[in-house]
Amino acid sequence: MPTSFKCPMCAAPLAFTGGASPTIRCPYCENTVILPEELRGGASGGAAAAAESVGGALAPMIDQALKMAEVARLLRSGNKIAAIKLYRETYGVGLKDAKDAVESIQRGEPVSFTQATIETGSSAGPFAQQRVHAPGTIEQKKGGGGRCLVVGIILVVAVTGAFILFGGGAAYFISRQAQAPGGPGGVPASRSSTNGFASVALEFGSEGIGAGQFKDARSVAVDGQGHIYVGEYIGGRIQVFDAQGVFVTQWMVDAKRPLSGMAADRRGRVYVVQGGSILRYEGATGQALGEVAPRGPNFNKNYSDVFVALDGSLYAIASSYYIVRIGADGAIKSIIDAREKTGEDLSFVRVATSGRGDIYAVDRSEESVFKFAPDGKYINRFGGDGDQPGQLKSPEGIAVDGQGRVYVCDIGRGIQVFDAGGRYLDAFAKGEVIFELVVNDRNEILASQRNRHKIVKYVLAKP
Repeated sequence: MPTSFKCPMCAAPLAFTGGASPTIRCPYCENTVILPEELRGGASGGAAAAAESVGGALAPMIDQALKMAEVARLLRSGNKIAAIKLYRETYGVGLKDAKDAVESIQRGEPVSFTQATIETGSSAGPFAQQRVHAPGTIEQKKGGGGRCLVVGIILVVAVTGAFILFGGGAAYFISRQAQAPGGPGGVPASRSSTNGFASVALEFGSEGIGAGQFKDARSVAVDGQGHIYVGEYIGGRIQVFDAQGVFVTQWMVDAKRPLSGMAADRRGRVYVVQGGSILRYEGATGQALGEVAPRGPNFNKNYSDVFVALDGSLYAIASSYYIVRIGADGAIKSIIDAREKTGEDLSFVRVATSGRGDIYAVDRSEESVFKFAPDGKYINRFGGDGDQPGQLKSPEGIAVDGQGRVYVCDIGRGIQVFDAGGRYLDAFAKGEVIFELVVNDRNEILASQRNRHKIVKYVLAKP
């Protein structure tokens, strides 16, 4: 008769059907789980005694493991400052060392709990000595025998979990960090792209209104220094993070108007689209710097999105089908009437440009991306309604990387990748509800995942 208990990592139900092995593998998170004491009757008495002996010798490390689990929980909830503070208290290190360690955990890199040597007397079972050498490795010597037994207990913490040991007969699990793609420092398999095109390097945020928490974060932007700006669709809240996702500050724009578009330039100025206007702010402080290309008698269309090109000029969507190029001086330089150019009834939602100046605009109603040359000449369209690779159902965000590849997020279907001409290449983040994308100087993709209230950074296998 199978006996059920919960996986301590993912809380999935596990069924134990008997056997001599003291462990079972969770089919959901694939961690190796040691059975609760009451289910380990088939394990040999010698193995149980050895495990008890090792557990007693590692009591200080167990305490550290539990605290590291709390650090991981704080990171998952977006409270990085509290995680750094707890790490400092646990290990007695300085602020910089604690910050570096916590950021390593956040990136999914292994962190050893302790390097201390643990001595035990002859009362510790059949072993005369037990010493901790390399992180997570215990060498046990038999008295007089001179033979060594290396017990492979890996004590590392990854972003998605911590190594937790419970006393009193409760189960504990062993992290699979050592099996992550790329070895130590890689992203756990459950969080990486299934096809190898891109993998998760960083994610931060949770649901709420505190520091690093989001309610409806749809807009994301990055400046030349790597600062990440996250804008809420409603409420006028813009939060600022450093390149590792650590909360820096926040500031407010008009709380009564939806934020329909946002971008940042290399100098740290943020451009916000609200109420049909493009407003410029100092990114570090939120200080208002005035309106850009204000509407007037020569052009009185409402803006709905904005993008900053490498030369500092802006490209904006106006009244659904105009693409407006605005110079670094804030004046309108050219206007593309996309309906006239294509002969189609268009309704653009997002715009982006490549390093060569090619212009890409997303049309949700046509489920397509339209490409224009730097001089405004219409080149082609790609995508189209459908569920097949290269087709789109509800495209929203767009970005172009340093290799000219075009990334389009299709709400609920993740991110599809095309070459500069619109040929389908690959896809990743399948199933995620992503509203906006941006590419930083390191060719990393930052995405706002609204369904999980997170900002996620993807690194490319071939940047």
